[in-house]
Amino acid sequence: MALHFHVDEIRELIQKGDYTGLSKMLKDSHPVDIAELFGELEPQEYLNVFKHLEFSTARDVLEELDQEKITFILTNIKPKYAALLIREMSSDEVADYLGMLPEGARQNFLHLLKQQDQKDIRALLSYPETSAGGRMTTDFIAFPKDMNAQEALNKLAELAPDAEMIYYVYVVDHEGKLIGVLSLRDLVLSAPDTTLDRIMYTDVKKVLASQDQEEVTRLMEKYGFLALPVVDEEGVLLGIITVDDVMDVVEEEATEDILKMAGTEEEIDPEKSSPWYRARRRLPWILVALFGEIVSGNVIKNFSEALQALVALSFFIPLLMDMGGDVGTQSAAIVVRGLATGEIEPWDIWKNLLREIRVGVVLGIINGAIVGSIAYIWQGMPALGLVVGISMVLNLTIAAFLGTFMPLMWNKLGRDPAVTSGPFVTTLLDIIGLFVYFSTARWILKL
Repeated sequence: MALHFHVDEIRELIQKGDYTGLSKMLKDSHPVDIAELFGELEPQEYLNVFKHLEFSTARDVLEELDQEKITFILTNIKPKYAALLIREMSSDEVADYLGMLPEGARQNFLHLLKQQDQKDIRALLSYPETSAGGRMTTDFIAFPKDMNAQEALNKLAELAPDAEMIYYVYVVDHEGKLIGVLSLRDLVLSAPDTTLDRIMYTDVKKVLASQDQEEVTRLMEKYGFLALPVVDEEGVLLGIITVDDVMDVVEEEATEDILKMAGTEEEIDPEKSSPWYRARRRLPWILVALFGEIVSGNVIKNFSEALQALVALSFFIPLLMDMGGDVGTQSAAIVVRGLATGEIEPWDIWKNLLREIRVGVVLGIINGAIVGSIAYIWQGMPALGLVVGISMVLNLTIAAFLGTFMPLMWNKLGRDPAVTSGPFVTTLLDIIGLFVYFSTARWILKL
């Protein structure tokens, strides 16, 4: 753990009751580092540390902890202090935390908040977790269009401590509809008596609360925004999504896709981490692989005469299968990522297919020449080298095609393209690869 203090030193100070020394040691520590420290301590130990943090630090540390630690801390400190901490946390962080709690516990914590805060949190909880509404925070800065720059600066100084981000100031009409945006720089450099509607930008990039979080991520990445406003169907400003929220989305989506590419949608959940649960989540894809390999075995059986006539053919089976699987998985991974980031347009199937097929042909020719030469030198049989080389070219070309086509096809059908990778693609490639290999051998070697 890369911290500038040692866990043993912290434990020693706790045991001695030297909380003055503890506070001094943690005074200039980043909240993320303190949260990481909590992961190394026992619950009662990190609770004692938390109780002696400055309020602002305690609030920031709380936002970095997992659900279990937050619940333990909030239920073991004074209710008034817990209420104050929750009120000072950003609304999206509170909503994310409360959304993971059972209904009873959620209501207990909601009752600690003011009526308006309760209303804001309940509104956030009403949106799907993976939507823009579920990701947004209601702690933003918005002023009416007829306010002048000086009034806005004065008001900004008052509201800034409670806002999630002050770099963007949003402008709304009398109905609360978003009509413009300006930066803090624009505001500072404007004449004091200039009204906001004269200095604002009207071409505001925004998202609907119902939009998927991945669309929000692509938009923020495209324009390089630090925050993006969220509106309802009527254009009323509801909240903002900040760049740190987008970073969380990117991490979650990447984790989800990696799990699916591996043939499992399983997430690490302490409540469902038993071996039986994990095995049950992976079993369907393992069964796909199992039955696929049985079919592969049947393909080998049907070409058993060719194997008996030339045992050397069997030496290259693992090589051909592994290479095909590698290229297919690589192509699938590139396409899944491209679809997720918007770099690949789902409707332009043929363009993407042809590009990856060309890549497969190039890889096939290079690897086919190498392995064909090895087969010829090893066995002294030009025909065997030709069989292995041609099979490699065909297998890698087919692998690139399938690895590209499957995700694009499922995406076109409205299904998650990540689920088509992993065991499904590699098993299909095994079957086709074996058939191509032995068919080529029978054709060239006249077996």
